[in-house]
Amino acid sequence: MSNQLATPLRRRILATGLALAAFALAGCSGEQKGTQPATTATNQKLVITVGHAATESNTGHKGLVEFNRLLGEKTGGRISLEIYPNSQLGSERELIEAVQLGSVGMTFVSSAPLGGFKKEFFALDLPFVFKDRPTVYKVLDGEPGQYLLKSLQDINIQGLGFWENGFRQLSNSKVAVKTPDDLKGIKMRTMENEVHLAAWKELGANPAPLAFGELFTALQQGTFDAQETPINLFRDMKFFEVQKFITKTGHLYSPFVILMSKPLYDGLSEADKQAMAEAFEAAKAYQRDLAQKSDAEAEAQMTGITFTELSDAEKEAFRAKMGPVYDLVKKKAGEEIVKKVLQATN
Repeated sequence: MSNQLATPLRRRILATGLALAAFALAGCSGEQKGTQPATTATNQKLVITVGHAATESNTGHKGLVEFNRLLGEKTGGRISLEIYPNSQLGSERELIEAVQLGSVGMTFVSSAPLGGFKKEFFALDLPFVFKDRPTVYKVLDGEPGQYLLKSLQDINIQGLGFWENGFRQLSNSKVAVKTPDDLKGIKMRTMENEVHLAAWKELGANPAPLAFGELFTALQQGTFDAQETPINLFRDMKFFEVQKFITKTGHLYSPFVILMSKPLYDGLSEADKQAMAEAFEAAKAYQRDLAQKSDAEAEAQMTGITFTELSDAEKEAFRAKMGPVYDLVKKKAGEEIVKKVLQATN
């Protein structure tokens, strides 16, 4: 969908989302409207507007579809999700802002843009810290992750939890990257995140942020030479049409953070909050399993891509340059949360 076409749709959906949020909150609170009694939470229907920046083939989207199915089962069809993929309702940053305002009820975003809203989330951007998925889940589902989710309440957002985006890998159109020297002069797209920008600068690249929805065209036109995403997302976005080299750096683990408008969440009954929590946990297990399988399937399918594996020593050459970045993360995120993450990863 072009931006010209998307803009009127965004405005219409955002307006609808605001109306739905107000309607749902009135109904859930038992508030009177004129002479008619408000519908109670036990039979009030609620349609939650959900936007995200990924494609319909993405595992995050499929996770939302499963979440919707489970919510319907647990609430007798009273609560449902109306899902708008492909940045129809905005970029990740715009969606975070829309959830804050209540104009969009729910979204999932990469963790990196959240650092601009809650500095504690920069702690998830420590490069080369997450070695495997068990370590990742120990952080995200344990005390550090709960600490991060709770911090979002200060900015009018209810964090529901973490799904899997995956380990981020480097792709480019120029060369099979094996050392930091190979990155010198490479024009690198990053997310809008100061830590990511600093990390690629330390490695010798020339990084700049760009909205994800604009990335394919920018790679196609040569505005950027390189980018970094999980392999399954690389496949879903058809970046293989404009990028030929992937180096399996695994430099960052990127979770999806599922966000909900806090006033909308607070307006739910305790029974519906419990139903949502149970549906979310089941959908999380489903989505994470899909994401893990999807990476392997995507790699097998992309026979035209040159994949480069790095030895431990080669990864260490990248990691050795990250000292200034670790110092930046501590400064930005705060010592407390960085300590929690490092303790969990160790």
